[in-house]
Amino acid sequence: MPIAQVLLDSATEYEKKCGRIDRAVLATGREVATIEIASDAPASRLADLLRERGATAAHIYGPRRLPASLFVRFPIPYVASAEVSARRFAIRRPVPPARIVTPIARTGPAEDSRVVTLPEAVEEEYLGNEKRRHSHHSGERRRVGSFGPDRGGVRNMIDQTVVRLQRFREDVDWHSFDSVPTPEDLASFDLWVDPATDELDFDGFVAEALAVGLPVVASRTPINAQRLEKGRTGFLVPPGDPNELVHSVLTALFKPEASAAKTDAASQTISKFRPYQRLRALARIYEALN
Repeated sequence: MPIAQVLLDSATEYEKKCGRIDRAVLATGREVATIEIASDAPASRLADLLRERGATAAHIYGPRRLPASLFVRFPIPYVASAEVSARRFAIRRPVPPARIVTPIARTGPAEDSRVVTLPEAVEEEYLGNEKRRHSHHSGERRRVGSFGPDRGGVRNMIDQTVVRLQRFREDVDWHSFDSVPTPEDLASFDLWVDPATDELDFDGFVAEALAVGLPVVASRTPINAQRLEKGRTGFLVPPGDPNELVHSVLTALFKPEASAAKTDAASQTISKFRPYQRLRALARIYEALN
């Protein structure tokens, strides 16, 4: 069954990562065609590309809400990470996804039977590159990293936190990435921080930091609470609270007994981010489309 991977130009960094991982794990046992298309492209253009590829099902990697115009008369069943935007007065209604996939495990009763859990995975290059821990000596500077392009109020949260942090310590340097950090980038830091302010923001690269062996401080969003096992493998702080974020950053950097316990626990659970876990779930989801 040929699968078409449709990557919208508005896709989040998390969705782009998922697309790369899925393409890699599916390539050995399934025919996969990748289609990159603009979110405002005509629906007919996407339908033509799907027919050219001979796809019988599709996986859409896009933003939090899919553009309705692209899914009018969508010709094949598809899965996506989000619902299609509502169009109250449209003559032609878009075709909704057959399955909506999310990395967040559901614990309560299912409100929508289409919603299924698809585990988060980390690209192989991050696995097996665990940072070698070293003891700091007096006078050494600490390095903090984060991913901070325009993600809601993340940039503002970083700025507020850095200002507060400088009131207590002058030996902490903070670097905020505008592009995807590599394993080598992550390994150069003493701490990774995800100051997400939105519960649907998955772009903090927390899983990658854990895989590399870094201590992590992150906002207590649903995805981060799951990644950090409710605080067992990293520090969780209330979203949008720079004072609490500073407190946890200082603890993680300057109280090694606190951060070491969490990184030790994290090292025992990294296998949950291996791509084969995601492949198993993907196979079941795709099979259910036919």
